[in-house]
Amino acid sequence: MNGIENLLRKVSRLPRYYFLRIKRLKGDPEYLARGFAFGIFMGILPLAPVQTIILVPLTILFRVSTLAAFIAGIMVSNPLTFIPQYYFSWKIGDAVLPGWVTWAQIENALHVIAERGLLDGLAALSQLGFKAIAVIETGGAIIGIPAGIISYFFARRFFLAVSERRLKKRRLDFIPGFKHD
Repeated sequence: MNGIENLLRKVSRLPRYYFLRIKRLKGDPEYLARGFAFGIFMGILPLAPVQTIILVPLTILFRVSTLAAFIAGIMVSNPLTFIPQYYFSWKIGDAVLPGWVTWAQIENALHVIAERGLLDGLAALSQLGFKAIAVIETGGAIIGIPAGIISYFFARRFFLAVSERRLKKRRLDFIPGFKHD
């Protein structure tokens, strides 16, 4: 198997990996769902270099599941999604705040992050200035708020179902001689 096939195989397995990570989370379904929704929102906000640093204290402040938020954030904000995520955030932000920054300026900063790493990426983003950050964060918030709200309801339903299955399995464990899958 060559390198590209191996990469494609690994990438194709990512959805199942994240599904299992989420399914194995334990805790109150409401708490987990709020964390998941918050992670989706934060993951959509274009904060790539400092996202995790910001995520952890905010999950504690808002009393949502840090682990659920972290997993959800990684699902939507990762090296495969950075460029489309920043592009759509810029596109929507540019519609609200037209002419503040060009896509070429943002694309250049993304390339610096990808090629030179976090510190150089932070420097490149800081050189874009407040207007660029305002445009892409505005666009990200416009996308992230409804995505977070919608994901909350799906996540809540999912975590409730997982919780009910676990409870049912525990009840069946008390029946002598009963074996379950």
